[in-house]
Amino acid sequence: MDTVETPSGRRKIPKWVVPVAGYGIAALSLVWVFSHFPFAELGEHLRTMDWTWIAVAVLVEIGVYFIDAWRWMVLLRPVGAPSFSCCLQAVFVGLFANDVLPARAGEVIRCFLLSFKTDVPISIALTSDFIQRIMDGIWIVIIYGLVTWHISSHVAVNRVMWFFGGGVVVIALVLLWVLFHRQHAHHVFNNSKLGAKFIHLLEEIHRLGNWRELGISMAISGLYWAAQIFAVWAIARADSFYFGASEMAFLTVVKTVGTLIPNAPANVGAYQATTVYALERLFTEPNDAKILAQIMFGFLTLPLVVGGAIAIAFAGFNISDLRRHAHEAHNTQKLNRAKAEKPV
Repeated sequence: MDTVETPSGRRKIPKWVVPVAGYGIAALSLVWVFSHFPFAELGEHLRTMDWTWIAVAVLVEIGVYFIDAWRWMVLLRPVGAPSFSCCLQAVFVGLFANDVLPARAGEVIRCFLLSFKTDVPISIALTSDFIQRIMDGIWIVIIYGLVTWHISSHVAVNRVMWFFGGGVVVIALVLLWVLFHRQHAHHVFNNSKLGAKFIHLLEEIHRLGNWRELGISMAISGLYWAAQIFAVWAIARADSFYFGASEMAFLTVVKTVGTLIPNAPANVGAYQATTVYALERLFTEPNDAKILAQIMFGFLTLPLVVGGAIAIAFAGFNISDLRRHAHEAHNTQKLNRAKAEKPV
């Protein structure tokens, strides 16, 4: 007698919830930032800026994502060695998608494009992207730990960083345990549906788990964050704000952690709000903080949109096609994984 599978009782989150939440965060943030915004002073700041430093900041910010492509290429060497140009194109297409689509859709899109252009499976591309985010998290914790020796932080920031740092450390320790104790991890996690999914991730991590490549990628990640901090410092210097490296590292960390939750395209609203919050913790006047936040957003975001648009043109897709194909590829991956986990 045939049995009919009953549908899962779990309720799925409606698709509209994440975009609505993201746009809601953006709207509230923009209302806060633009309340009593000194538009006349903004014009004066733009007229008196040092445009040489602006050019340096823009070039360094673009270079950040060349570094990102480099570390991705290194990390993927054990599973297909994609070319630097393919990684670079995927990175800039992902940036463009993040800047025009909500909820960080570019993270999946860039993995799909890399998989489409190379021999790297979509599941491996997604896993490598996850590993890079863990590396970024570790560097954020390291940077924050270093800068707090030089500048005083705020209690609220410290609490968030303790929570964030604890999560990063736990995930990193689990990954290290998996790499060192593969067979034991199989035994521990092989007795449940969720465990089977973790085992699948474990196998992909092992395919990428070449210690030499992981170490090089981690070192490149340090350069990636140093370049971001320098770009922020250069923008501030262009507008005659004489912050030190520690202060700009603090700002970069606060802005990054504050925009982790998927929200509106380009993190608009959340970007400005977290930047203003960090600048005020550095004893910047509220009006000056709002102006500098807008300047940073404009000069460090818009050039990446242009670069991403160029990458899209060379990719041979439009953004809607890429989003649809990435979604289909992701669903296919989940379906194949479910079939593999289904008992015979």
